[in-house]
Amino acid sequence: MSSQAPRALVLGATGHIGQAMVRELLAHQWQITAATRQERPAALAGLPLNVVRGDADSPGQLAAWMRGHGFVFDAAAPYAMNLFLPALSARPLAHAQRRMAAVLEAARQAGAVLVHVSSYTTQPRPGDEGALAALEARVRRRLHPYFAVKAAMEAMVLDAARSGQRVVVLNPSACLGPWDRRPRDLCVVPLLATGQVPALVSHEMNVIDVRDVALAARLAVQRQRFGQPIALSGHNCRTDEMANQVCRIAGVAAPRRRLAKRLAAAGMWWTEAGWALLGRPSPVPALGTLLLLDSHAMQAGPAQQALGLRPRPLETTLRDALAWYRQLGYC
Repeated sequence: MSSQAPRALVLGATGHIGQAMVRELLAHQWQITAATRQERPAALAGLPLNVVRGDADSPGQLAAWMRGHGFVFDAAAPYAMNLFLPALSARPLAHAQRRMAAVLEAARQAGAVLVHVSSYTTQPRPGDEGALAALEARVRRRLHPYFAVKAAMEAMVLDAARSGQRVVVLNPSACLGPWDRRPRDLCVVPLLATGQVPALVSHEMNVIDVRDVALAARLAVQRQRFGQPIALSGHNCRTDEMANQVCRIAGVAAPRRRLAKRLAAAGMWWTEAGWALLGRPSPVPALGTLLLLDSHAMQAGPAQQALGLRPRPLETTLRDALAWYRQLGYC
């Protein structure tokens, strides 16, 4: 990399991972341009960066934003959280593919390295899971377009890499930590901290600090780890064990009731369908539960080890996340 301060465009800069990337790069003296549709993004207030506003789907907009930048960090989420409502879910796969094609072409024209944040859901599942678990995973992938969207975008990026384009692909597990600005009802940590989770599902998962994902992105760029997916693993734990840890830190009683996993997933899906019948999006979409049930234990693979990434302690992540939500007034 040049001795001059690198210039990077961050797409999805107001989201959870995007925020972590912005702050990681700023801490290492990068020059940042943050793209957003928001008129006055509170997430970017006070940060020493350039904010550009507009619609990434507008013809030529991505190319205009990328001009003069050596790096593009794509942390945007071009998919609908809600199912069923046509205005929110019309042709999500086609839309994501069009957008990804535009991102790749604009980065190619600008001569910029592209960092694409994918998902653990695109990675091979554990080889020792039973036939029923594998079947359930296939069913989940048909219940929500998220899974197809993530797989299709990653495939396009890797295909571009095979054609010589410089790309980094990150596949993080479930992200926790500060700078999450989703609606409070979608954030489990403050709900646990205020005793608003009546029951839990017990399921094995892997959790990584969002700041470790941002660090991995910077390290991968600096070490030119191009063209191969980099699975990012944090800590293996069961959902109820992690909930108990959050409640202990918050000083509240942990939920004692347990829900069957299949019952929880079916209930969330039908609840979302019920809201759709009323012509309204569900306040708690089913995607979160589907992603939870699609999670599994992960070990740090060779690509992560090559970066030298050592995830910070889970206790640190949970404490910092709780402090962040308190700052937002969520708990």
